Amino acid sequence: MKKSQYENYFRDTNITVMGIGLLGRGVGDIKFLASCGANIIATDLKEQKKLVKSLRQLKRFKNIDYTLGKHLVSDFRNRDMIVKSAGVSLDNKYIETAHKEHIPVHMSFGLVLDILKKENVRVTVIGVTGSKGKSTTTGLIEALLKKANLTYHLAGNIRGVANLPLLKKINDGDIILAELDSWQLQGLHTVKISPNIAVFTNFFEDHLNYYEGSMRNYFKDKTAIFRYQTEDDHLILTSASKKAIKKYYRGTIIGKQCLARFKHLPKSWEYNIFGKHNEKNLAQAYHVGKLLGITQSIIKEALTTFEGVPGRFQRLGAKNGITFFNDNNSTTPESTVVSLQSLKKQYPGRDIILIGGGADKEFHYQKMAKYIERNVKFTLLFSGGATDKLRMCFSAQFENFMETLNMKTALNIALDYAHRGDIIILSPGAASFGVFNNEYERGDQYVRYVKQYMKK
Repeated sequence: MKKSQYENYFRDTNITVMGIGLLGRGVGDIKFLASCGANIIATDLKEQKKLVKSLRQLKRFKNIDYTLGKHLVSDFRNRDMIVKSAGVSLDNKYIETAHKEHIPVHMSFGLVLDILKKENVRVTVIGVTGSKGKSTTTGLIEALLKKANLTYHLAGNIRGVANLPLLKKINDGDIILAELDSWQLQGLHTVKISPNIAVFTNFFEDHLNYYEGSMRNYFKDKTAIFRYQTEDDHLILTSASKKAIKKYYRGTIIGKQCLARFKHLPKSWEYNIFGKHNEKNLAQAYHVGKLLGITQSIIKEALTTFEGVPGRFQRLGAKNGITFFNDNNSTTPESTVVSLQSLKKQYPGRDIILIGGGADKEFHYQKMAKYIERNVKFTLLFSGGATDKLRMCFSAQFENFMETLNMKTALNIALDYAHRGDIIILSPGAASFGVFNNEYERGDQYVRYVKQYMKK
């Protein structure tokens, strides 16, 4: 896309960016806006000392003012645009101020699609959402695009990838592959655009602390994956997501619907990833490949050689007969149970030691507690509201668990309990906040300590 096309939307405008963040996405978007000549107020509830690395990257720009450690109502008045980050509450008073003054409020990915549409840049957008399975399904589709030598750009909820800078790279005929959580999808409701190929993996309890316990409100954001599709677009479902639509959605779906089933894939193919949940992910990726016109041989090569994505049921290796899995992205009790069930099926007879627990997102933990009692050899739990709930759900006689305050201690205790043939898995079933800054830090620490052990 030409600079003159996208720069025109931002030069000499007054923009407030709500959320600088620590993971690179906010910083990347602010850099882009500043380089386009926008006058920016960057505001974040974190104080300056916690944002040092992020602020260092923005130091060279003179057209950025900062409000740190708080938000100010004045920063949301007399502006041309607000760009908000993920997780801003639905009733946020600062965003309400902007709405009352008729100031456009965008999220970065929705803003990208809006500008591409206005500039008539023809792209194919593949969007992947669901309560779980997004990362693996996105990774499988990316493997297909790579093997087929198709030009694509990653977007959405990808670690370290800012959305607005994509406008510099995207051209006619390109593919955008976006992993979209419910917050990213809020931004699509704003611009009333859905992906051309929408992949909806499943729907169950998640983020209920944000949605005040309402599954219906949570699903409302999810509907942006298909709500604005045209008759030329496609919606790829599983039995779980189809059931959720039937339960929570009363509108009309315009896009062509396809129910992906693992049995549609050739029975002779063998895969590196396993588990019922991954069978569904493979099936959806397979159908995306077919829609893109990728040959059967390339689809086979991509899907059967795929090793998984970091943090999602990722096998890290083995030492002294102990096998390590990183399932850090399982942040709901349901997804943790699915992962543990898959391990039991793949490795019958082997004992499992679980590292999990943490902060609560208003989940129910009865099922996870019952599964742990019956199927897990020993469990290490990080302190937090979710762990408190698990403890309450354990039976009075159950003693095969322990609380811990950090990852190094958790892994060392797990190793003390482990014998040859055992599996140690990080699969939290909970949020990371409290013990860790974010879920990425939690996963990074686990991988680092496991690698240190394996090098000894």
